[in-house]
Amino acid sequence: MNLSPIRALVTRPEPQAQTLTEAIRAANGQAWPMPMLGIDALAETQTMRDCLLMLDQFDSVIVTSRPAARQGVELIERYWPQLPLHCRWFAIGSSTAAELEQFAIKAEYSDTGADSEALLTLESFNHMQDKRVLIIKGVGGRQVLEEQLSNAGASVHTLDVYQRSCPAYERNAVVKKLESHSINVILCGSGETLTNLGYYLPMSYRADYRLLVPSERVARQAHSLGFQQVTNTGGASNEMMLQALAQICLL
Repeated sequence: MNLSPIRALVTRPEPQAQTLTEAIRAANGQAWPMPMLGIDALAETQTMRDCLLMLDQFDSVIVTSRPAARQGVELIERYWPQLPLHCRWFAIGSSTAAELEQFAIKAEYSDTGADSEALLTLESFNHMQDKRVLIIKGVGGRQVLEEQLSNAGASVHTLDVYQRSCPAYERNAVVKKLESHSINVILCGSGETLTNLGYYLPMSYRADYRLLVPSERVARQAHSLGFQQVTNTGGASNEMMLQALAQICLL
């Protein structure tokens, strides 16, 4: 893979931003990390402990993101040296599944998309009446998932393990970075990352840059924010982003 025409701004949170930046550079592209999302672990509370202690009562555990996987499993391991055997694990997107695999957890995921809607198309979610489901996520995320599972008859609990924040930069910091490095591609891994990018990037600049996003939902959001050159990579993993960059090089 030769990404020599690529000059990319990588906006995903750390440590993923640095990892993807290095992967682009290793393929002869140029890239600069500028995270548009901060990830802060939540302090453990009694409510969280109560939820963790009843892990064996859930039929399914859904993990919504890489930070949720990392923070959630670290919490679970404090109380469950061996995971309950009957729990089925699910991940939103291949990158979240890969993060869980680092903890020896095999999670099912949809290969048709990296969002809640794609996950719910799995056959496993066809019959949810009276099933008990735990969703491990960040504060405020994935309400659609909770609502649809509840409507299907499942008993849904949520475990918030981190909160997101918008990093503080100078108001024109993104424009300076784009112009000083002649960047031609911006990589966004989530809708909230895109929202925060929009805060720093004036409308007049948005049509000028190729934007890579992980799902059709985020692509629609990007168009609504004034981005015109939008590529849906079909997932937020480094592999998906690199493949999309390679296709751009062929254009």
